[in-house]
Amino acid sequence: MGDSIRAWQSLLVNFLFFGGLAQAGVAISAIMQVTSSRWGRALKRTSEATAAFLPISFVLLLVLLAGVHSWMPWVHEPVASKQAWLNIPFLVTRQILGALLLGGLSLSYVRHSLRPDIGQLDESGDHPASGLSRRLIAGWRGLKQEQDASQRAQGRLAPAILIAYGWVFTLVAFDFFMSLDPHWFSTLAGGFYFIGNLFIGFAFLAMITVWSRERLHLTEYIGPHQLHDVGKLLFGFSILWAYLFWSQYLVIWYGDLAEETEFIYHRMHGAWAPVAWTVFAMAFVIPFVVLLSRRVKTTPRALAAIAIVCFVGMWLERFILVSPSLWHGEGLPLGPIEILVTLGTAGLFGWSYSTFLTVFPVVPLSDPRLGPASAHPAAHDPH
Repeated sequence: MGDSIRAWQSLLVNFLFFGGLAQAGVAISAIMQVTSSRWGRALKRTSEATAAFLPISFVLLLVLLAGVHSWMPWVHEPVASKQAWLNIPFLVTRQILGALLLGGLSLSYVRHSLRPDIGQLDESGDHPASGLSRRLIAGWRGLKQEQDASQRAQGRLAPAILIAYGWVFTLVAFDFFMSLDPHWFSTLAGGFYFIGNLFIGFAFLAMITVWSRERLHLTEYIGPHQLHDVGKLLFGFSILWAYLFWSQYLVIWYGDLAEETEFIYHRMHGAWAPVAWTVFAMAFVIPFVVLLSRRVKTTPRALAAIAIVCFVGMWLERFILVSPSLWHGEGLPLGPIEILVTLGTAGLFGWSYSTFLTVFPVVPLSDPRLGPASAHPAAHDPH
């Protein structure tokens, strides 16, 4: 029973982390589209490439829902006042419909983003389309017409994705970590979770920006200014994550209600306390102090290093949101089971992400807002 619950909670932690990252990448691309940003156009494709993990994330969701009797506490200890919401048929229905809605919008958005780039390369003969790429450009109507159609479609889909993202991931937060402690509730849990996903997304984008700049030789499009902007966004979302945490903590502390304080108390005392303080240090204290420096934000290896700290810190944050509610044994449930499940999920994410970048164009060449790094009015090398 102990190994079984550890396996389920590990799968849940990694579903919340990597599934959230997969959707956050598309949300970040949608934010760029809605705001008509020019600075990050070269990063748009590497951001939305996380969508390659969405089908796998959906399979993980189905596995978790299929095994809900094995890990969800309220299944065996129902809460009478919440049975209208906490019942298996309604849980399964809303989660599957929400995932299909948001996943469908996201994959459609990415398809419209890819189509003119694939068609342009195929039309020029530089990289003839085949397989899935060939199917994505079926009915090609010429570059100009396809560019216009792509921008119109992305312009319509991007706001819908952002609205659905907030709604669906609020449901995910309520169902997959708040309901693990059926007597605890927080109206901020949804916002805290999906903002945390964007924080993870920008940490990942910072790492990929450094990697693609050096390994894919994209210095023409990614210069110090782009690194600086990614660093500022990482800095900003670190502060926003801490602000939302404090907003929840302050209300719970001030209200001093037993059903609310238990959730926080359990995570800040005993064996869980070192993890809680580690999360706070890695997700807020260290990035806040270090990213105050402009030099760090414009130095590729330094930016990548601090992004890794944030990335790992936020995995631990997902771990401490979930595991204390399910694990009632001695010590921390961190061992071979957790390591293997995490490595397996991370491997699937890495495989799907790298496959996407191998099959499809890395730079959105047909995007009208794409320009070289030197074209930005504030672009300069601080060194």
